[in-house]
Amino acid sequence: MTTFHFEGLPWPLRIMQTPLRETARRFFALWPHLCSGTEEGPPVAVAPGGYRWSLGDRCVCEPTEAAFLCSLSIEMVLACCAARPDLLRLHAAAVAGHGRGLLLCGGHQAGKSVLTARLTADGWTGYGDDMVAVTRGGNLFSFGIAPRLRLPLPPSAVLRSFVLARRGCGDASAVYLDAARSGTAAWGREHPLHAVVLLRRVSSGPARLRTLEASEGTTALLRRSLFEAGQADATLQAACDLTERVPCVQLSYADADRAAQRLTLWARQGLPLPLSTACAPRAGEAGARPEPGREQADSDEPSRRFLRQAAGIAFRRVGLEGYLTDARGTALYRLTPLGCALWRMLEQPLSEAQAAALLDEAYPHVGRRRIARDVRGLFDALRARGLTVPADDEGEARASGRDMTAAE
Repeated sequence: MTTFHFEGLPWPLRIMQTPLRETARRFFALWPHLCSGTEEGPPVAVAPGGYRWSLGDRCVCEPTEAAFLCSLSIEMVLACCAARPDLLRLHAAAVAGHGRGLLLCGGHQAGKSVLTARLTADGWTGYGDDMVAVTRGGNLFSFGIAPRLRLPLPPSAVLRSFVLARRGCGDASAVYLDAARSGTAAWGREHPLHAVVLLRRVSSGPARLRTLEASEGTTALLRRSLFEAGQADATLQAACDLTERVPCVQLSYADADRAAQRLTLWARQGLPLPLSTACAPRAGEAGARPEPGREQADSDEPSRRFLRQAAGIAFRRVGLEGYLTDARGTALYRLTPLGCALWRMLEQPLSEAQAAALLDEAYPHVGRRRIARDVRGLFDALRARGLTVPADDEGEARASGRDMTAAE
């Protein structure tokens, strides 16, 4: 039996079984820790059905050793960050090379882990491929967890050779790199962040970079952020501050080798801003002209019930979009430009019918039917999330002195 005491972790980790204990030593080789023979903390239970560990309302239960260490490391990172409110926690990846630190964001299977490993194969240093933190000062913060790669590996000879020479624990679905030889920075090591890169997988073509607006970068960060109750507003502020300091770009790529080469060249050149790509409005989006004869409103009449903003809701404008945080700071909600306009209008009692009428006058080219549908969807979403409340009565709206028959 061995009890691990990890730096920055508020609770000990007790492992009874020898094979798992030795695997854990290698897995957490980059996270400073001490070992003792004392019986502290809840033990890891190993049974034929899998591995289990629990502490309070936190529980990890996985069928394989590698999957267990993956889930356990996430719990450890979350516990570590709970004691460090200065860290912006992200489900993202990060690398540093040629004097530049890059934060790699993207959705499921965007290639964060693969690209991190591919860049470390070229001499970059990894700062995480799943759980990453950024300090208030704008530095990447490493947790010392090596990349986890899904199997089968993509067709890259360089990556395959790198992984096979440094293979750590794994199972049929994924494999970890051996931490000590993975090119990953040790726990607590920091590096200045110089750019946010939003990954976009495409089916073919060269790797391309294009500049994003700061608001797009903020949205990408918030979609990948992990925060505790009461931290929503602070997380929003941290994300906005970060994208105001560093450039945000999108990397579109089909091949990990070409993507790594493009980022390496970009870093060597000092991260010059690539050209922006103008995007024309697509059919059906706000601003596009409706089809002839489709301007009529939906058959259902819009509601005439008056609503207003709920108390304690914080609003922040980010570019053309905006964000709301609930009164308890437990959630963030993104608003489109139309949503921002409606939210401002809801400072005074407003009905769905009045909002649709105002916007129809302000944007006659969009079409009454589209406006009515968008307004209804927004009113329903705000009401369902408790962001608006019923106004006292229609008299309150009239008493506010607001002219609802003319666009503001």
